[in-house]
Amino acid sequence: MRSVRLKGAAVSQPRRRNRIIGIAGMLIMLLLASGIVAIIQFVVGPTAAWAGGAHIDAVTFQREVDPASARFLTDAIDTAQSDGASMLLITLDTPGGDLASMTQITQKEINATVPIVVYVAPQEASAASAGTFIALAAPVVAMAPNTSIGAASPVDSTGANLSSTEDTKTKNYLEAQVTSNQKSYGRNWQDAVATVATATSFTETQALADHLINLEADSQTDLLNKLDGNSYTFANGTYFTLHTAGLPVDELQPTLANQLETLFLDPTVLFILFAIAAVCIYLELSHPGAIVPGTVGAIALIIFLLGAGSLSPNWAGLALMVLAIVLLAIDVRTPTHGVLTVGALISLVVGTLIFFDTGTDQGATPVNIYAVLGVAAGIGLVALFVISYAIRSRRGPRISGADGLLGQTATVTVPLAPEGRIKVLGEDWAAELAPQIAAHHLSIAADQPVRVTARQGLKLIVEPVQTDMRLVADPNTPPQAHH
Repeated sequence: MRSVRLKGAAVSQPRRRNRIIGIAGMLIMLLLASGIVAIIQFVVGPTAAWAGGAHIDAVTFQREVDPASARFLTDAIDTAQSDGASMLLITLDTPGGDLASMTQITQKEINATVPIVVYVAPQEASAASAGTFIALAAPVVAMAPNTSIGAASPVDSTGANLSSTEDTKTKNYLEAQVTSNQKSYGRNWQDAVATVATATSFTETQALADHLINLEADSQTDLLNKLDGNSYTFANGTYFTLHTAGLPVDELQPTLANQLETLFLDPTVLFILFAIAAVCIYLELSHPGAIVPGTVGAIALIIFLLGAGSLSPNWAGLALMVLAIVLLAIDVRTPTHGVLTVGALISLVVGTLIFFDTGTDQGATPVNIYAVLGVAAGIGLVALFVISYAIRSRRGPRISGADGLLGQTATVTVPLAPEGRIKVLGEDWAAELAPQIAAHHLSIAADQPVRVTARQGLKLIVEPVQTDMRLVADPNTPPQAHH
């Protein structure tokens, strides 16, 4: 019999081997997932730009200002500086976004060594809120007809006004920044300050008349023609002359990494990833060796942590979110009948709201509260199903080791006459025919099915599965005398 006995229970070596293989497989999948994410995050580079001769790099920025879009725009500036572009043209249309990402972009623009032109276009486009600062941080600002710039007063993530102290501090910082930029470029800094202090907006006609911007252009072609031969200045005072006539324009596209980053940096998407990780880890802990849930959960958790690290969240909330997983895992193994699950769901909701609290990061996208409540309810239903199954299992008879073989169908490997050997659940056992069968001095040939009815020490007692099975007389048994 191929089994290992531990504290009275039989643990099959194949079963143990499968569990070891499963754990190893999960670790391999975890490492593979880490490698894939690392490749996407760090190896996939910007889309190749124009490789031969003078050219203009261009990007279209029609999105909110957030960490992913900041990465996209700063990468575009790096590309323009490294591929020999004569100019970087940013076509801008944005409702704004968070302060931290905006600052990252404007700092990159101010320190760029390649001429940057921001063009607010097409018609009806706007450079609002954070977009105002992105536009005014460039050495050259142009606007298409029927566009606007301004309304840059800071608000919180819900659109509400900041507290008095925070509002004053933030406005002072923004006004100082925009004043410095406009003075460096020789443009109207008073109007720029008004966009912050009183949320003033300007049309392209007003902005051009007040010299808040450099020029107005009907189209990209018109813009390039008007720029050709004109001189402007970098923020450090260095002059440059643009030669744009006839140059090819290379449109830079978001990389695969940036597209994935845009998706995974959304707080609601990140929360859903954490919920997937929580449910999968919960199912793995409640059903050890399932492997698939643990693997999926590990991948989701890694992506969640990578994305969360770019959002500057409140990490104290993560402790409550992790506590929710722990409470769910404990509840399925202890007779609390769902009390810990209720606590886990409360911990998950509260922890999520704390974790994704944008705090003083004005304009940052908050997590969708309805998604949080909906996912929490879904996890509660999954936990209810698992707990009810666990309770039924506890109330049922506990069978382990060799006793679990009772009632199983086996195959005869060595003929039973009346003793022999059988194979049941992949294990080889010594067996003997049940007394009522053995009393007739009959045997069961190899490859015949039998059913396990009892156990005597290390021997299983069996009987035929089919009542009409042909039983063979034992040739070693002498014939009975007749009277």
